[in-house]
Amino acid sequence: MASTATVAGAWHPQTESERELVRSQLEKIVSDGRFAASKRYPTLLRYVVEQTLAGNEDGLKERTLGVEVFHRLPNYDTNLDPVVRLCAGEVRKRLAQYYQSPAHDSELRIELIPGSYVPIFSMPATDSPLIEAIPTDVPLEWKQTSSLDPQPKQTSQFKSTRKIYQPAATVAFGVILVLISLWGTQHWRRSARQRSGLEEVWSPLLISGKPILFCMGETELYAPHDSPLTELQSGADDDSFLQELADKNDFVPFSDVQVLSRFVSLLGTHGHTFRVQSSRTTVSSQLREGPVVLIGALNNDWTLNRTSSLRFHLEGPEGPDQVHWIADTQHPESRAWQVKTQAPRSHVLKDYAIVARFTDESTGQVVLVAAGIAGSGTRAAGEFLTDEASLKQLIDGAGVDWGRTNFEVVLSSQVVNGMQGKPKVEAKIFW
Repeated sequence: MASTATVAGAWHPQTESERELVRSQLEKIVSDGRFAASKRYPTLLRYVVEQTLAGNEDGLKERTLGVEVFHRLPNYDTNLDPVVRLCAGEVRKRLAQYYQSPAHDSELRIELIPGSYVPIFSMPATDSPLIEAIPTDVPLEWKQTSSLDPQPKQTSQFKSTRKIYQPAATVAFGVILVLISLWGTQHWRRSARQRSGLEEVWSPLLISGKPILFCMGETELYAPHDSPLTELQSGADDDSFLQELADKNDFVPFSDVQVLSRFVSLLGTHGHTFRVQSSRTTVSSQLREGPVVLIGALNNDWTLNRTSSLRFHLEGPEGPDQVHWIADTQHPESRAWQVKTQAPRSHVLKDYAIVARFTDESTGQVVLVAAGIAGSGTRAAGEFLTDEASLKQLIDGAGVDWGRTNFEVVLSSQVVNGMQGKPKVEAKIFW
């Protein structure tokens, strides 16, 4: 891992006044709009800068930063929860954007090179009073008066020479930047190929640090006509004696519970917090509090609501068999992915499901969807989202920025007596 000692042009502050110069520049950076709108990026940058100024560069490791900055457990899985890597990548990008502005050319530079969490400090390449302030054995007041050079001819000659070579230096610097950019891109692509499919899918939900809301579909219990439960469901005025039956009416399909158990087991490997609610008790304000996982389709109003604007979404019912299908907005006439939901289980030979991950524009939160037309389809979606081999096949053709890209997949699964087979990708889209 690179350090300040191995990077050409790197400068390490030795005195308190020099450290204050770095801190002053740090505050300029974090107050810039590229950082000010975020809580995580300034926090990470401040931490690594202060630790470096204190001489603790050797402690700036991924796990340490995860624990100290993002409050992860000491034994958390850095592969499944790459919050440090993702955040550091954003900090690198925003620092580069900050220094691309001509207004910041003469400022002290703070950078994070790829492959390291140790910040690099360097002086600006252009004329700046800050360059003259660096020597530690010369008082600042003396340097300010020493600008009156007793040999103006030599000074003039030096400045003239620098003007001649400045265009060449600018070109060379530009070539170096291009080479570094190309190297960084190749390095990023290699790193992306090394990430697991599970990490690609789940990390956007985990890096927020907020509890994940699992919103479950539910099904009302069937009650014979004129039974007390029927009266309760129809809105009887005096229903206190029916409370026991009302509690029993919160029924979650077993297929959805199976999917939930898969997801909770996955989160349990690194201790991420979560909560579980039914779609009936979930209100819109709760969807803005953190990442959301929607399980189930026809029994989950929030799934139908949040996927209605996607290219692939649920339609129906239609006809006496209550046909539901996954519609494609680009081919609205197609009914290729349909299921007769009122048919006996033995007659359902194939089920279909939607798997999606996207940032909800109305809430700003990441939403993950596992929604089958029937229960077997929802199970197939849950299996797909927790199977490394399936997800690896999905990401291979998705591009290098896939971890931050929205996606939607239509799955099919053969069904035998209500039990699904291995999920198969019918269609997929990334945006």
